[in-house]
Formats: sequence, C-alpha cells, structure tokens
Amino acid sequence: MEFDHNNVRWVVEKDRLSRLPDELLHKIMSCFDMKFVVETCLLSSRWKLLWTSMPFVNFSSCNFGSLLRFAEFMTHVLFHRDHQREVSLLKLHFQGAANDFFVRKIADYVCSHNVQQLTIWLTHHLPNNPPFLFTSNSLKHFTLTSIVIGACNITPKTPWDFPALTTLHLSGIVLSGDLFSKCVNLKHLTLESFVINVDVEEFDIITPRLSNLILIGGKCSRVIINLIAPQLENLTIYHCFIKLLNAPSILSSLCYTGFPHPQLFKDCFHSLNEVNICWLKMPYKEEDALKTIHMLQKLHSARYVTLDAYIVECISSFPDLLLHHSSPFTNLICLTIDFSMRMDVKMSIEARNFLIEKSPSATLIMK
Repeated sequence: MEFDHNNVRWVVEKDRLSRLPDELLHKIMSCFDMKFVVETCLLSSRWKLLWTSMPFVNFSSCNFGSLLRFAEFMTHVLFHRDHQREVSLLKLHFQGAANDFFVRKIADYVCSHNVQQLTIWLTHHLPNNPPFLFTSNSLKHFTLTSIVIGACNITPKTPWDFPALTTLHLSGIVLSGDLFSKCVNLKHLTLESFVINVDVEEFDIITPRLSNLILIGGKCSRVIINLIAPQLENLTIYHCFIKLLNAPSILSSLCYTGFPHPQLFKDCFHSLNEVNICWLKMPYKEEDALKTIHMLQKLHSARYVTLDAYIVECISSFPDLLLHHSSPFTNLICLTIDFSMRMDVKMSIEARNFLIEKSPSATLIMK
C-alpha cells in the first residue's frame, strides 16, 4: 500500500505475492511447517487449494498438544492433497513416542507416492525395525536423526531394500547386521553418533558403489568394521572409537581427527592423493611414537599430506627412534604442518628429514 497525500486516502496495490507462479510459492512455503502452510488457505481464493499441490511437505509435532492430534492432522493433509502431484520431499519431526500404526501409515505413503527425499527427526523411541526403513523403490535421499542415541535400534532380518538410494545419513542409531548391500546405488553414507550392537564383533558395510563415507562420533571400540566398498574414494573419520577398520586400499582421500589411533588401519593404501591427520592432545610415550611411524608408513603413497602439530610433537620427542626408520612418503608433492591448535611446538631436524627425505622436491608449508 502507498499513501496518496492529495486525496488523503490509501491506495491498495494488487497482491503481488499471489501473482507469483505456483512453483515459486511452493518453494517459499517449503521453509515452513505444514500447519502454517494449510492455514494460508484462508488468505484468498488463490491460496485456497495451493497447499494441496505442495511437493515439499514438512510436518512437525511441536505445534500440536498431543501426538494423536498431530497424527490426525497429518492424515487429513495427506488424504486431501492433490495425488496427481508427487511429494519429492517429506520431512517429519516427532516429539513423542510414535506407535506402530502411525509409523506404518507413513511407510505406506512413502512407498505408494514415490517420495524421493525423506527426513525424520525424532526424540523418542521408534518401534524396532520400523517398516519404512526397509523398502522403497523411489527414495533417493534419506536422513534419520535420533536425538536420544539408541532410540532407534535397527536389526533387520534382511538388508534395507533401497535400490534408488544415493545418499543416506543416520544419526543416533544402534546398528547390527547387513544393512546396505541392497542399496546398490548408494554413493554417500554418513553415520553419526552411532553405536553398534554389543553382540556384534564384526560389522560389514557392504556397498558396491559407495564413493564417500563419513564416520562421526561412533562408539564401537570392541568392533571390527569391514568396508566392503570397491569404489570407495573418500573416507572421513571424526572422533570415533573403533577397534579396527578394514578399508579398501584404493582410497584417494583420508581424513582422520581424534585420539591417537595409529593401529586403526590394518593394511596400506596404494593410491592416496590427499591425507589429513589430526591428533587430540595426549601424553606421548615412545610406544605411541613408534605406532605413529608405522601408521605414516601405511600412508606412503599420499601426494598431499597435512599433519597437525601434535603428530609432529609426538615423533619429534623421540629423535633416535626416527633414525632407525625410513621416510614414509615416496610420492609427496606438498606437506603441510598445521600449528593452528598449538603454536609452541617445534619440529626437530630428525622429524623434518623423516617426513620428506624420500621426496626432496616436495613443498613444506608451516601453517
């Protein structure tokens, strides 16, 4: 609206927002909860049925007094929407305990309406092995986040059947058994704050086309994890407690941040391009330095290497030990020492020679 000083009256312009195309209005409304989106039907005849064709559907139980009322609203919306329009993205935010019936209704909708992206955020326990986790021919991106670690215990009798899935992010989940071998197109997998069942000694991640794997905050210090992923290129490990990780030797990129764990990897890597290793501060013994040396030797093929100051401090503390071991890196192009977390560490001459002796033309950067 604008004020007309001459006629002392309000001049109302046309509703420019309502003149936007449906696709743009859908994109704007995808930022809001579905309860608010449905309420826009009161604005005008232009908005009356707009919510029924939303391809991005976001449900949250936070706006309802009980999970029963939330379930009734969600059922009403899904039943009355335009079924000629597919739901490409479905987001569910549970704040309460979902029963089997409610979970199964969601599963049926996901499977029958070709949902391509599903995001679930929950604060309470889900039924064990909820059905929507195990079969969908259309799902391409799936995120399941449990605020309470272990609220969802996934112990399927058969692997998940997600033939179209390319991206999977699981957080706060208890895992056991073969989960991923039928996800034949899975390329990006993130496991965050995960726990592996106490009865499991070895856990297999079988993914024929996986190229990127991120492990964050895993608590499985008694478990051996086998990565059966012949196309795995990038592996990132952040603050995980794992007994042993059997990774493919063809890795191109490795990033490790956490407590010193030089024996984490069993075998050497033969085609590494980039390595980034960051220790957390601990008192170092000669045994730790020796294990660190052996770990670096397993990374011998790396071309671009970044080591943090704590690793340098660890091996610099035992110069005599370095004199009895050959330099690990034979293809090194650039070595970066990251002192950002520790400015007072000095790299000994022995440590410097040990790291770059076999790659004399490599660039050394003190960051």
